[in-house]
This record gives sequence, C-alpha cells and structure tokens, in this order.
Amino acid sequence: MFFILSKIFNILLSPLVWVVLIIVSGLFFKQNIRKISFRVGVVLLLVFSNGALFHWVADFWEPDPVTPSELSPQHRSVVVLGGMVSENQYNGLARFNQSADRFWQGFYLLKTGVADTLVISGGLGALFDEQRPEAKLWEEYLTKTGLKTDNILLESTSRNTYENAVNTAAVFEKLNLPKKIILVTSAFHVPRARACFEKQGFQVTVFPSDPLAGTRPMQWKDYLVPSAGVLESWSVLFREWAGMLMYKLNGFI
Repeated sequence: MFFILSKIFNILLSPLVWVVLIIVSGLFFKQNIRKISFRVGVVLLLVFSNGALFHWVADFWEPDPVTPSELSPQHRSVVVLGGMVSENQYNGLARFNQSADRFWQGFYLLKTGVADTLVISGGLGALFDEQRPEAKLWEEYLTKTGLKTDNILLESTSRNTYENAVNTAAVFEKLNLPKKIILVTSAFHVPRARACFEKQGFQVTVFPSDPLAGTRPMQWKDYLVPSAGVLESWSVLFREWAGMLMYKLNGFI
C-alpha cells in the first residue's frame, strides 16, 4: 500500500501541476480572483523555471562530488541502485535514461580495480508496469554485449529504495560478503539511499552520480532564461524530499 500511495502522491509534487491547477481553478471565480490566480501562476512559473535558483538549492542538497582516490580501500563492493533503464515496448531492448550514469560510474570503479564486486539492485518501480524487472534488462544487455562477468551480481525484486537496501542485504548475507559498500546513486538521492542502507547494517561510502546541480559553471542564460527542464528537475527534488519524510515516518531510515 505504501508503494501505491507514494506513486500517486508523486503526481502532485510538480510545480507545473501547481501552476495549471491555480490558473484553471481561478477560472471558476470572479474576475478579481481570476487575475490574482493568473498572476500567482505566472510568478510560480518564473520562479521554478529559473536555472540559477534551482542550481543553488540542488547544490546545497546534493553531496560534493567524490574522486575514486577518496574512496575507502576497505569497501570493495559497489552497489548501484536502479531507476536507470526501462524496456522499449516496440523492440524489447533496454532504454537508458539520464540516471544510467549510475551504472557507468559503478562499472568504472569495478573495471579500474577500486572494487571487486558490482551489485545492481532494481526491479519494477512503476505502477501497472508489466515490463521485465530492471536488473533483468541489465543482465540481458551486459550478457549480449560481452560485459557480463561473474563479479557483477543482480537483484531484481526491489521496487523502491527501502527494498533496494533490504534485498541487497539479503544478497550480501547469502554470499557472506562484507557489508562495507560503495553506494552509487544519483546525487539528489544519496541522503535517503545512504540512510536506508545504514539502517540495514551497511557501512556506506557514497559515490554520487549525475548531479542535478550540473557539472558546468553557471551561464548568463541560467539567470535570465526560463527553462522547462528546470521545472521537471524541481519535481525530482520535491519527490525526493517527500520520500525522505515518508521514509522517516515509516521507520525505513
């Protein structure tokens, strides 16, 4: 039930949805209220489409980037969280999104000798989703491209971050692996993910990937030109903050 409610609630955590609701609801009131709702909607649209403001907030929330040399040599297992790939309904192939940076950063740590084992944890994270679990898509992709090795493990039953931590703990206990890990996930997701894994008894070193704050210096257009992409990025942050709160209330972290 928690999984279902969280997915439904996430729909409302979007500045664009707020703007539309405010402007549309104003149409049912008198003209003076209608003008106020329109102005409020425009102001919200300008605020939440400003790249510079979003960059400042995201940079405050996300942990600092980490270089491989900063990672603890005692942590020899990399755990990469899902949310990176879905199944193309037309040809059955894996379709990667921006968060696939998670995998390639973890894969880099494995192949450069920073870690000995790579665990990918991810199942079906959407409602009414009949696709193959995410880890299964990764297994097929890695096998067919010749990248799959015995030290790449896959956990395919998790639907959210809490289950990532619980099910990964079961994998480590079954294989008698030390619960000292390098946790790779998107930078915005690091605080909640780290708390979940520490709750399951892991000693965690984090390696953030694909930061929302970006990796380039700010430009003039970030201050002046509204961005539709920034609106969606705010939705990601709001969902993450709401998830953090709900996880605390449910004792997951």
